[in-house]
Amino acid sequence: MRIVIIGAGEVGFHIASELEREGHDLVIIEQNEARVSELQTRLDVLAVTGDGCDPTILQQNGVGSADLLFAVSNNDPANMLAALTARRLGVGRCVARLGSDHHGENPLITEDPGIVPLYPERLVAEEIFGLTRVPGASRAHFFADGRLVLLAARPSRKAAIYKKPLKELEGPEGWILSGIRRTDGMVIPRGDSVLRKGDLLYAVGRTESVPEYLASIGVESQPTRRVVIAGGGQVGYWLSKLLVGREVAVTIIQRSEQRAFDLAAEIPGALVLRGDATDPAVLREARVGDADYFVASTQDDEANILSSLLARELGCRNDVALYHRPEFANVLQAVRIDLPISPRLMVAGHILKMVHGREVLGMDLVAGGVAEVVEFEVRPRARALKGALIELDFPRSAIASAIIRGDELHMPGGDFRFQVGDRVLVFTLTDSLAALEKLFRER
Repeated sequence: MRIVIIGAGEVGFHIASELEREGHDLVIIEQNEARVSELQTRLDVLAVTGDGCDPTILQQNGVGSADLLFAVSNNDPANMLAALTARRLGVGRCVARLGSDHHGENPLITEDPGIVPLYPERLVAEEIFGLTRVPGASRAHFFADGRLVLLAARPSRKAAIYKKPLKELEGPEGWILSGIRRTDGMVIPRGDSVLRKGDLLYAVGRTESVPEYLASIGVESQPTRRVVIAGGGQVGYWLSKLLVGREVAVTIIQRSEQRAFDLAAEIPGALVLRGDATDPAVLREARVGDADYFVASTQDDEANILSSLLARELGCRNDVALYHRPEFANVLQAVRIDLPISPRLMVAGHILKMVHGREVLGMDLVAGGVAEVVEFEVRPRARALKGALIELDFPRSAIASAIIRGDELHMPGGDFRFQVGDRVLVFTLTDSLAALEKLFRER
C-alpha cells in the first residue's frame, strides 16, 4: 500500500516505523531538514524536505496514486489544508490530526467522508478516564462496544497464584490471561506457564466482572472519587469533562492565569487552581494527598515526572504521567511511575488500524509496540472457517482471548469453530499480525 505521511514528529516517525516494518511503500514530507536526514538514516522510506500543503510537492511525490495520507504535524490548519489538497489530487482517504474541536467542525472537513479527523488529546483523555473506571489496573482498553476490556495489572506479591502452572489455577469465569510482560520481554502464556512475582499481566474479560478479576490476583479496587490534574490543555480539559460527567471531584492546576479563568468558566463542576504543579505547596493546596489519581498532563515531560513523584510523596494513591519523548520511557520505569502514558503510541495504534483490511475492527499497541490487541471480524470464506481452532494454523505467539457472537461471549477452547461475523479479540506479538490477518480475511 502506498502511504504518504505529512509531518515527521514523534507521532509521524512512530507511524512510519511501524508501517515500514509491515512493508508498505512510504513517502514522508517534512519541513525540518535535520529531521528528514534522520529519517533517511534510520528508515528505508522516501523522505522529502518540503511543505506538505504544497500541491506541487505532493504531485511530484506521487500523492495522486497514494491509498492513504496521514497529516500528523502539530499544526491544525496545515493538516487540514494538506488533507483537502490531497483529496483534490485523488487520495481516497486522508486522516487529519487536529487539536481543536472547531477545526474539526469546519464544513470542508465534515462534508467530505474521505477526510477523517483525529483528536489525539481526546484519545489520551479517554484512555486515562478508562483507567479511573478500573482502579488497580495500569492499562484499560475497551473493545466490542465496551463489553470486553483488556486490563494490564501487576498482581499482589501475596496473591495465591505463584509456583503453580496456569492450568492448575482457577480464575473468574469469562477471563483469559493473554500476555505476561517481564524484564526480558513479552510472553504468550501456556498451560504450563508459571507466574513470577513482578510480572505484569495482560488479561481479557467481561467489563462487568473487572472487580472479581482484580480480586483474584490480590489487587484492591476502590471507586475513584477525587482526581487532581496538572495542566489544563486539551488532555486536561477533555479528561475533566469526562470525570465531572461521572460525578468525580476534579481539581485542575493550571499555570497560565488566562487559561485558568477559561477552564473555570468552561468546566464549572471542576475546581481550578492557578499555580505550578511542581511546587509542593500548590499540590498541598489541591489536597493531592487525598486524591485517588494525580494526572500530569502538561507538554513538559520533566515537569510531569517531577510533579508525579511529588504527588506520590504527598500520599496520592495513583500517579499518571504523560511522556512525549520516547527516551523518557526508561526514566519513568526507573522511578516507578504507576501509569506512564505515551500519546504517540496511542495515536499510532489508532491510525494503524486504518491501514489494515476490513477484518480489523480495532487495534491497540501494547508494551511500546512489542505486542498488539486486535479485534478481528471473521469474513466470508476466511481460512479461519476451515476447522476447529486447534486445527488452524494459528500463530503460537498469539492467543484468541475472546469471541463475540451476537449477544453471546465465548472464551474459546481448542475445539471452538469460528462463524462468519464473529468478532475475535486476539493478543499477539507484533510479528504475527500479518499471519492473523490472512487467517481472518475474506479470500
